[in-house]
Amino acid sequence: MLAMNQESIPATSETQDALLLKAPEPLSADEFAELNAILSYLRARDAAIPVWEFCEGFMAALICCRRQIAPEEYLPVLLTTPFANAVQQQHFMSLWTRRWQQVSQALDSKITALDDAAAYQPELLDARAEHAALPEAERVALAANPIPSFAQRWAQGFMAAVAAWPEEWAGPRNKEALKWRTAALEFVTALTPDDTDSPELRPFTDETGPPTVSSQRMKAFGDAIWAVYNIREMWLKLGPRIETVLKPATPGRNEPCACGSGKKYKKCCGA
Repeated sequence: MLAMNQESIPATSETQDALLLKAPEPLSADEFAELNAILSYLRARDAAIPVWEFCEGFMAALICCRRQIAPEEYLPVLLTTPFANAVQQQHFMSLWTRRWQQVSQALDSKITALDDAAAYQPELLDARAEHAALPEAERVALAANPIPSFAQRWAQGFMAAVAAWPEEWAGPRNKEALKWRTAALEFVTALTPDDTDSPELRPFTDETGPPTVSSQRMKAFGDAIWAVYNIREMWLKLGPRIETVLKPATPGRNEPCACGSGKKYKKCCGA
């Protein structure tokens, strides 16, 4: 559990998931492991398949997106190789949907701190702690592989979804809303680079061992989660983007009519 405080985020009256009246059953550790196992299987066929933490960030961005994007549109962007079979796909989507419902509910809840029971808690991995716990021989074998910083892959997944649908994340016309959107995305983007500051903290209260995360990183993570709440609320208030319909210019009275009749406008459609 993460312990950080912030001012209260008000609950929204309407949400994209208003029909999900029943609280979803949270995924268990074993079920998250099943998701990771499916992703590992797909990654063996396509190295571009991400880990779950990246998917978690991607999902959060989809939930916050101004337009509700359908699975048939976003799945090929996230997973670039097909599932082994229909059973595997159905199982993945069943777990994915339950997690989607849980995250949606958390982001629509009124909370006063990120350690509230109802708050959004991304499913993250402390990769540095896991690496430190490996036997020395394994650490040496993996020395050439970069160790992701805390919440780095989550933020990269979130921003990957933003980049995939830029028109849905384009700045709103409202100047105040534009300022909020820009600042919020900057908070998430701040987590995409490595944490190069000295580690001082452990990200989870039940974690033991040496510190793995800098205090600056933990503050940046808290800011990013509150930013996601702000994005969700802002887009829900603004609603779907309305396309501007441009009315064709009206011909002059003595000009040929635009309908192609050959008559002057004043004696045709302009009569």
